[in-house]
Amino acid sequence: MKFSVLLDILQNAGMISDVKIDNDCEIMDLTLMDSAFQDFNNSTLYFFDGAQVGYGTKLPQTLLYTGDIPPFRAAALQNGAKITVSLPTAFRYVKSQLDSSPLAQIQYSETISKLVLGHDLNSILSELFIRSGNQFAAIDLSGKILANSSPFYVDYSLWMQSVQQGYCDDVLMDYINSRRQNIRAPKGPAVFSLYCSKINMYILVARILDKNEPLGYLFAINSKPNFDKQTEKLMPLLAQRMGESILRLKNANYCYNVFENNILLDAVNGASKNEIFTRAKRVNLKVPSHMRILVIKSSSNCHSQFLSKSLLPQISDAIKHQPCFVYKGALVAIAQTDETGNLSSELLAAIELCIQKNHLFAGVSNHFSDISSLLEYYQQAITALKLSSRFSCKKPLNYYLECSVYVFLDQVEDDALLEQCCHPVLPALIEYDCQKKTEFFDTLRIFTQTGFNKNRTAQMMFVHRNTINYRIQQIENIYKLNFSEEHLLFTLQLSFIIYAWRKNRYLTDH
Repeated sequence: MKFSVLLDILQNAGMISDVKIDNDCEIMDLTLMDSAFQDFNNSTLYFFDGAQVGYGTKLPQTLLYTGDIPPFRAAALQNGAKITVSLPTAFRYVKSQLDSSPLAQIQYSETISKLVLGHDLNSILSELFIRSGNQFAAIDLSGKILANSSPFYVDYSLWMQSVQQGYCDDVLMDYINSRRQNIRAPKGPAVFSLYCSKINMYILVARILDKNEPLGYLFAINSKPNFDKQTEKLMPLLAQRMGESILRLKNANYCYNVFENNILLDAVNGASKNEIFTRAKRVNLKVPSHMRILVIKSSSNCHSQFLSKSLLPQISDAIKHQPCFVYKGALVAIAQTDETGNLSSELLAAIELCIQKNHLFAGVSNHFSDISSLLEYYQQAITALKLSSRFSCKKPLNYYLECSVYVFLDQVEDDALLEQCCHPVLPALIEYDCQKKTEFFDTLRIFTQTGFNKNRTAQMMFVHRNTINYRIQQIENIYKLNFSEEHLLFTLQLSFIIYAWRKNRYLTDH
């Protein structure tokens, strides 16, 4: 609102005299000042007791004052007027006019639009900080920082540390919980204010609710107790949006509560071990003492509705209501094991039936016990799924440990080095088969795969044992190999693994 427009309103209300406008400006905010003020904002209207004006008192560009200002000081004032009512009365009246100004209404509408369109909450809170001077922070009951305005500064190290690391320190959460129990606050979505001696600031609070159950809190923080009307109006709407962000796992297994599900989702999304440990302890997260992570998906992209509406209930039932949720186009599940990492036969059969029935594949991590290490084992399951997708032998359940050799090979960038580690008989057999139309390469591959077992090789190739005997004898004679040498089995096994790896290395992962 223009200062000149505001003065017209105040004059019509009979609240001012001695009007002076030398440099009309837009008024965005107002505040009470004292004689110690040195730095002023040209878009802020200041209120001051004229009796406190001394020789060294600096005056802002735009001022409303009570009493009399010395004439030599009043002459230097650019925009001003004398208040003819009490200062608090004038302040409240001007505040109400600014909050209802066209510009304020436009800014309010823009904020509502951004909330509806799903804009980033941090950026919305930061814009509100610039307009109102209020700092904002929101947390859920596990202590996760859901959003905050930037810059954020309060004179309390635990708040600063919590905002920086993304979750609240235990001492800070204990303090917040103690205040929650001791204050008498209205029920429902109504905002309420309190004073925090820890940071020596006033706080406007809105509960984040789901069906009247508390999920967290949104705080507006200021050094002054008078919060603007826009902030008071926006706080319940902001809290509602915060609640939606907490409830983002609507397709999760709800034998686990929302905070437990969110902690697991944040874990696979890269939250630190310290954060997961702290928040899990705070909400008493219940997980098996021994477990594996399963990441389940199809070779083509699954529709999200299929994952959440059809597959998730099936897998949840199979794993006996352990955590299970949809993440990045796949289903992530925690399956209970015994102390050695074995899934029970009943559980294994149920999972395999569900996976095979829906034409899916699963990557399975090693077993673990510490939930704060969830990310590490989730990545193992992803790796097992990714590596197995490059080979035609992909199974319903693909264990990380079983593809560990491929994990090593994936770290080797020097393809020439991999070639040097292969037995030279492999390329020789490929060339021989091309020239003679034989099947010596596949025969040796399966013979090696079966541990030099001719009967098993014949069964897998659907040929007579005598045929295998002849082929093996030919390979021994032509290439001077002795299959009775124990070390040769491992060398050939590794060679065929490297050969398959190099052949499939750059296939697209599914």
